[in-house]
Amino acid sequence: MRLGSLTAHRRMGVATCLLLVLAGCGRASETARDNRRLLDAILTAVTLKNPRELAKDEQLLEARHSNAELGNAAYEAMKAAITKAKSGSWQEAEDELYRLRETNPFPR
Repeated sequence: MRLGSLTAHRRMGVATCLLLVLAGCGRASETARDNRRLLDAILTAVTLKNPRELAKDEQLLEARHSNAELGNAAYEAMKAAITKAKSGSWQEAEDELYRLRETNPFPR
């Protein structure tokens, strides 16, 4: 396993744990749902290779993180995927986002 992929796997694991904590023990909070909706929006923009929507979603990501509505690990995982997409690695970004989505089911 390459060192770079190990770091990405660790980030993904930390992001998964963080999103689970955000969901809480009982009924999921609206914040957890909004964070998942943001993940889905970023994934949609990446899948469609739509830089304009991706830029809007990135602004939302920054706002949620700066307002302490999204933890550092989840922020870093989504930001890394956005950076890859913006550099032209759309498929790699999409794959990372799908893995993140699979490990974080929509909060109920």
